Amino acid sequence: MADSPKIRLNFHKSLGSFTLKVDCTLETKVSAFLGVSGSGKSTLLNCVGGTLTPDAGEIAFGDEILYASASGINLPPEKRRFGYVFQEGHLFPHLTVAQNIRYGQPNPRKSSDAIDVLEISELLQRYPKELSGGQRQRVAIARALAMEPRMLLMDEPLAALDSALKDRIIPYLHHVKEVFEIPILYITHAFSEAMTLADEAFLIADGEVMARGEPHRLLTAPSAMRIAQMTGVENILFLPVTASNKARGVTVLEIGNQSLSIPYIDVEVGEVVPVAIRAEDIIISLEPDIPVSARNILLGQIQYLDVKSERTWLSILVEWHHLAVKITHEAREQLQLKEGSEVYCVMKASAVNILWN
Repeated sequence: MADSPKIRLNFHKSLGSFTLKVDCTLETKVSAFLGVSGSGKSTLLNCVGGTLTPDAGEIAFGDEILYASASGINLPPEKRRFGYVFQEGHLFPHLTVAQNIRYGQPNPRKSSDAIDVLEISELLQRYPKELSGGQRQRVAIARALAMEPRMLLMDEPLAALDSALKDRIIPYLHHVKEVFEIPILYITHAFSEAMTLADEAFLIADGEVMARGEPHRLLTAPSAMRIAQMTGVENILFLPVTASNKARGVTVLEIGNQSLSIPYIDVEVGEVVPVAIRAEDIIISLEPDIPVSARNILLGQIQYLDVKSERTWLSILVEWHHLAVKITHEAREQLQLKEGSEVYCVMKASAVNILWN
């Protein structure tokens, strides 16, 4: 980003037995930190925003020191002038959308810019309870932008939305990235979001940055399996392309004698494509002909069944590929699943994430 301020992070923060240690510089328009719950993402964001004070170190925004333990500098959140977007919109329930967005904002033009970019003008007279989850998040983003922040801090803004709503919100985040000349610090456990939105990605685990790089290169490097698993994606497959039809919007991948359909990508037949599938995005059926919109139904056999505290984990052999699948105990009991059972793995095309451009 032209004339973008560098954000220097060099600090550590302990919370009980957990310690976050960060030493990196953010230089791109959108910097994403990826990691599982408990990895330190939110601690990092709160230290940058000023709602949590590091134990020692320094945080700088361009030439301005926001926090420095050596000199005793620690600017409060309001003086850092960063906008926050959380998992939940946290809108004022007694105010209309317009009143929420303009709450405490002196510049109506900036509010109008955000309203236009996020296409929420038709929602202005509604109250939060009258909005869908996706609409609430768009309003929350508009409110953060109306504050004229120097940087936008986004704390897993899509985590509370289902996959369909996420797909509808992501284009708006692209518009925000293009229109507003401010850096964005984006934290998430979903690397597909980082790959879609970020210019640079940082993998964070156990309180430390383990890897960094351009998202697509980072996630197609030899460490892709480790990175994907650490960010909550359990299945990585490298599959050859057997057909690709732009008009139909579908690319077909070969998985043994079966096929896997994904949204269209511009690749040649025979090219090998790395894809990722979350364990919780696979539905298990005992019959191949079930009334669902999912395009992919793969026959497999349960090799291993593990009953965890909250969910049942299955290891299913599909051709020569092992798929990790996570289901409820109720579903396991209802289907009477056991090791050796033949089952069908059902998944939507949108659940198969491409690991490259």
